[in-house]
Amino acid sequence: MRRNIIILLVITGLFIPPAWADQTVLRVGTDQNFWYPFTYTDQGKASGIHIDIAAQALKNLGFRAEFIPLPWKRCLEQMRQGKLDAVVSASYKPDRAPYLFYPADAASTDESKWRITQVAYVVITGIDDPYEYTGDVQSLPLPVRAPLGYSIVDDLKAQGVTVLTAPDTQLCMSQLIRSGRGTVITPPQNADRFNTDGNFTGKIKIHSQPISSKSYFMVFAKKNQKLDENTITSIWTEIARLRRDKSYMAALFGRYAGNTGKEPVEIVK
Repeated sequence: MRRNIIILLVITGLFIPPAWADQTVLRVGTDQNFWYPFTYTDQGKASGIHIDIAAQALKNLGFRAEFIPLPWKRCLEQMRQGKLDAVVSASYKPDRAPYLFYPADAASTDESKWRITQVAYVVITGIDDPYEYTGDVQSLPLPVRAPLGYSIVDDLKAQGVTVLTAPDTQLCMSQLIRSGRGTVITPPQNADRFNTDGNFTGKIKIHSQPISSKSYFMVFAKKNQKLDENTITSIWTEIARLRRDKSYMAALFGRYAGNTGKEPVEIVK
C-alpha cells in the first residue's frame, strides 16, 4: 500500500523526498566506454542520454548524485561490494541479480516499463565484405568482437558464438579495420557515430537488421544501500515518466543528434 502511495505521489508531482535526500550524495557508476549516445565519457565527465535522464529524475526528486565513470567490469564489481549506490545503465542478467536491485519486470519481459530506454545491437563488417546479416548469428563472420563485460557477449556465447572482447568499442573497430575481417557488435547510434569518424568512414558496413534489443535500467546495489525499496521505485517511476515525455525526449535526442527538431524513435524489438 505504501509503495502504491509513493508511486501515485510521483505521478501527480506531489512526491516529497526524505528529509535526508538533499544531504546524501548517491554514488552512481557509469560505463566509461564509448557507448554513444547512451553513456560515454567526455573530458573525464560521465555523459550521454542515459546519464541525462537519470540525473534529471534524481534532481526532480530532490536527490544529489555523483556520476563516476569506470571500466564496466570494475563498475559491476564495485556494485557487488557496495562501494557504489547505483549504476547507469545495465541490462538484466541473472548472474547480476544477486547483487543488483532490478525493477520487478526486468527478468520477465523484453521491454520493461521501468527502463531508461530500449537499446538494439547491430552488426558491423568491413565495407568490402559481401556478407549480409539476416538474423542467423551462427553466420556472423569471424572473429566476432564486442566490448568486455557487455551482456551481448554472454548472449552470443549462449548461442554458441565465440566472441573476442576488448576494453572498448574503439579498439574493436580498429581491430576490424586492421584485419579486414570479422564483425563488431554495437548499438546503431554508436555505429552511426563511427561511420562519420574519419578513421572509419567508407571502411565499414552497418547492417540494417538488429541482432537483439534490450531494456536498460538504472539499477541499485543491494549491499550497503542507502535507499529503501519504495524510494528506489519512485526513482524508476520518474525515469519512466521522463521517457514518456515526447517533448523532453525530442530535445534530449536532438541535442546528441545535433537536430533539436528531430523526434526520437525508440528502438524496440
